[in-house]
Amino acid sequence: MQRVSVKTSASKGIAFGEVYMVKRNQPEASRRLIEEKEKPDETDRFVSAMEEASLEVGKLADRNAIFAAHREMLEDPALKESVLLKITAENKNAEWALAETEDEFGRLFAEIDDEYLKERAADIRDVCSRIMDRMKGTTGNLFEKIDREVIVVAEDLLPSDTALMDFSKVRGLVTRLGGQTSHVCIIARNKGIPAIVGLGDGMPAFQPGDFVILDGLDNQIIINPEKKIARKYRNKAFLYFQKRTSILKEAGLPVTTTDGKKILVMGNAGSVDEVEKTMQYGADGIGLFRSEQLFMQSKGGFPNEEPQFAEYRKALEACKGKSIIIRTLDIGGDKSLPYYLEEKEENPFLGWRGIRFCLDRKDVFKTQLRALLRASAFGNLKIMFPMIISVEEFREAKSLLENSKEELRSENIDFNENIETGVMIETPAAVMIAEDLAREADFFSIGTNDLIQYTLAVDRLNEKVSQLYNPFHPAILRSIKKVADTATKHGKPVGICGEMAGNQQTVIFLLGTGLSSLSISAGGIPEIKQMISSFSYKGSQELAAEVCRKSTADQVSTSLTKNDKRK
Repeated sequence: MQRVSVKTSASKGIAFGEVYMVKRNQPEASRRLIEEKEKPDETDRFVSAMEEASLEVGKLADRNAIFAAHREMLEDPALKESVLLKITAENKNAEWALAETEDEFGRLFAEIDDEYLKERAADIRDVCSRIMDRMKGTTGNLFEKIDREVIVVAEDLLPSDTALMDFSKVRGLVTRLGGQTSHVCIIARNKGIPAIVGLGDGMPAFQPGDFVILDGLDNQIIINPEKKIARKYRNKAFLYFQKRTSILKEAGLPVTTTDGKKILVMGNAGSVDEVEKTMQYGADGIGLFRSEQLFMQSKGGFPNEEPQFAEYRKALEACKGKSIIIRTLDIGGDKSLPYYLEEKEENPFLGWRGIRFCLDRKDVFKTQLRALLRASAFGNLKIMFPMIISVEEFREAKSLLENSKEELRSENIDFNENIETGVMIETPAAVMIAEDLAREADFFSIGTNDLIQYTLAVDRLNEKVSQLYNPFHPAILRSIKKVADTATKHGKPVGICGEMAGNQQTVIFLLGTGLSSLSISAGGIPEIKQMISSFSYKGSQELAAEVCRKSTADQVSTSLTKNDKRK
């Protein structure tokens, strides 16, 4: 028997099954320079393969919304034009041109400092692999031989792989590569099966035929367990199933602490499909809608007003009357758009991004503001501006919003005259001037991912210093407390939408600071709601006060793991 502990699981649960090893034997793309007379044939070969792939993906997208992004990529002229240009202008054969385009587009997404968008690099690989398969004639189903309950083990899994899996037999997933926000993980969570991904060098040496227990609750992999260990885990799995069923039944209900404090547990989303899934998990609304995903999927340029309006309206309707906070375009710097490439910045984290980009490109910003205002007539929509560091920026953004309102009034177009506008607190500057911002904003939302990065001067993508990226640092906790206290003083709601909101170690501290809402990924909503309902608000306030007096991250961590002041 071998027991392997891992850092975290991408999808909770317990599964049992025989190891099913997935090995791809796709040959390398041939790379050769072609003559002028060969270009028409190479062009036709690529275009035909792309059309076949598009038809297949279209059928998948009709059955599963996960593949809608793949369909959009195949319909995006940028992908096709890039490959054709390499064939016609650079004299590269079709396979070489496609492989090089895949690398370029993949790097573009991989460099983005947003975990969800970063994982879209896997979508690019999937789409290009599908086209390459059609050109090579190497298509096949890697999962067609599964005839028993298995744990799929692979170097990596592409979204299209899941379309070929029989989830009555595939009970869990393990990969060496991949991230927590990949489509494969999303599908695993939707299917309710455990997934442990991104093991890297910690990947166990699985052998075909090994019997495996995948424990996504305590983050363990048990290979070839003894009978008594297997019985123990089957009992654990049954108890988890009972608990999960009970939690999901109550997830849609409002949540209060044991002493009556109501807390909103909202969801993060970036598309209408994600809004719908989040609401199914019992979300009290959407606390962060990332509008940049619509811009990144746009074909050939910034989306105009109509498609934006349609997307925002659908998102509102999916909320069924509950509120949705839409963050205006958070692009620039480290988040690039394929159709709007600027000069590379020395330090993109401190560069041209968020509200800075929008206030410089007022044409783009005004188009989005008009679309948001029009959509506000169809539900409870709130607008949030990212990367604010000054009162002047917030005033200028609101002035452009007022200007957009005047235009819509003159055009007799309905919108919510009293639409609320808020500030995303994600820089030390915003923390320090929270008092001034609170006098002008309708609400605050704390974005802890960037707040930690900027406050600690730590690039979380830099492996040499990533260990210093620590949400338990006293400076972070005191900053959150200061912002929450300021908002409370001015009677303004304050929420949090970073990773800390879904961290069970920090939730009770956050509750004690006076936050009125948490916004997290859909899958964590039921458990966080249940957790909040088991603690008292008074106890969490005592814990928050205690933690803010600590001077080291270790002391903070010790306090957060105590139980004496929480219930």
